[in-house]
Amino acid sequence: MKRQPLVPEEIFTNINYYNYLVQYQGDIVEEVLKQPDFYVTIINDKYAIVTVRKEFEINAQEPYFSTIVYVKPAEMYSLQEISPIGASQAGFLQLELPLNLTGQGVNVAIVDTGIDYLSEEFINSNGETRIEAIWDQTINSNNIDKSVLYGTIYSKDQIQSAIEANREGRSPYEIVPSKDEIGHGTNMAGIIGATGKNPEIKGIASECDFVVIKLIEDFAYKDRFNVKIPVFNITTIFAALEFLNKYSLKNDKPMIIYFPLGSNLGSHKGNGILEQYIESICRRSGIALVNGTGNQRVMGEHTSGVISKKGQVGIIELDVSPEQKDLWLEIWVDSPNIMSLDIISPSGENSGAMSALINQAATYTFIFEATSMKVNYFIPEANTGDELIRVRFYNLQPGIWKLALTGNYILNGKYNAWIPQEGITIGGTSFSLADPYGTATNPSNSEYVITVAAYNQNNNNIVNYSGMAFLDEYLNNIDIAAGGVNALTVALNNKVAIVNGTSVSAAVVAGACAMLFQWGIVQENNPYMYSQTIKSYLARGTTKRTGDIYPNPQWGYGALDVLSMFQNMI
Repeated sequence: MKRQPLVPEEIFTNINYYNYLVQYQGDIVEEVLKQPDFYVTIINDKYAIVTVRKEFEINAQEPYFSTIVYVKPAEMYSLQEISPIGASQAGFLQLELPLNLTGQGVNVAIVDTGIDYLSEEFINSNGETRIEAIWDQTINSNNIDKSVLYGTIYSKDQIQSAIEANREGRSPYEIVPSKDEIGHGTNMAGIIGATGKNPEIKGIASECDFVVIKLIEDFAYKDRFNVKIPVFNITTIFAALEFLNKYSLKNDKPMIIYFPLGSNLGSHKGNGILEQYIESICRRSGIALVNGTGNQRVMGEHTSGVISKKGQVGIIELDVSPEQKDLWLEIWVDSPNIMSLDIISPSGENSGAMSALINQAATYTFIFEATSMKVNYFIPEANTGDELIRVRFYNLQPGIWKLALTGNYILNGKYNAWIPQEGITIGGTSFSLADPYGTATNPSNSEYVITVAAYNQNNNNIVNYSGMAFLDEYLNNIDIAAGGVNALTVALNNKVAIVNGTSVSAAVVAGACAMLFQWGIVQENNPYMYSQTIKSYLARGTTKRTGDIYPNPQWGYGALDVLSMFQNMI
């Protein structure tokens, strides 16, 4: 990874700059740097981040540069956690295993909000930290490590020095200033691998090592859309995964990447640009990525339908709350179908049919609502081959907005639409006729991602917020379910927290995957374990409810049962 000379350090934190993920061919650096106020940061030989001032916009329809072959529309990811709902037993985290597997010799990468490295739960009994490295993307440094694009890397030696300084009453943050202000990364690291000095919060893989990435938030997006939750641009995620890919290649240790983030935008077929990139990483032995299905199932953020013949009209109703001032939504039309869009405001004003032309862009301002919008047609969308209609509303007024789809060319006529996940979508904004299927957030829909649903381990029911696969296309989407309710775990400042959500269930499975890598690669029982190998072992080690048919769009192959998983392999 390489940041080019003369690129301002603050471009990733300054709200006046927007960052775009691009796919390129040729000498993109020479071309981009000729354009004033345009900057490029190379991720690898295929992907880069192009940064522009907010008055500019780059897209696939009107490329500024011949070297750019694809521009990923802005896509924001948020944490897969919901608020605690009260204390209960968390015994599902305490697993008695026959093979004494603790994750030893395995790196678990945490792509999250950072970690409280001073917590005793991440320090061995001999006083040595279990954290191999922290890349804090939020801290600028005059001594930037050439292996990262921005931010600062802190080594194990530096972290150890900071811990020792803390023990001596000195300030550890003068040595390693990285902090987890939100606490989510610390919570999840505890579920995966807390040492167990407090036996009530001992993690699944209590002797694994950690590689931590503290993601930088997209401050420009938060400012533009007045978003209150942490959101992360796909650009920072690509940079994080590329770093971990190279880190794992340099270190002779298997790695589980824990990725507790999700986005509603995208085709949800596992063929988006991020999913393709994850597939390229996870095709080699010794590295796998674990992701939850997200917590969006009951939020009304997905709808679907079928237009059966040419000229037929299908109506999507969007109920917009007074709090929702701006909104982006995506309509995906299965290839080879082609549809065009007409939008009717709550007052009845009609935008008129916008023709579905290749890479067409249209703008319209509704007079009575004073709402402006921009509609982009991607026919076909470069990575998926489907039709993508991307709609952006600004100064959105409350009420029922109708999106009228007309069939131009119809084979099976299937379409799906999504609005962003809760926190970006606010105040109860939702589709009037929501579809709970197809609500697993991206990138969990990739067949190379180990995808985890959440169930209530106290009553053996799937939780109502856990994302679901499509009703008719669920094979290889959700692998397994794990407990996700009221988990007791590490909190900041050596305290204890109770957390919920698919990020919790994914953390449980990430710990189980670390044990699998220890058994297979470290102990040489199966030295060439791949992501798909882990998926197979997990599927064999499940409990199934009487009366259910497996696999299914809610549970995948069933609920995680670590004991039976190992019993079925030895």
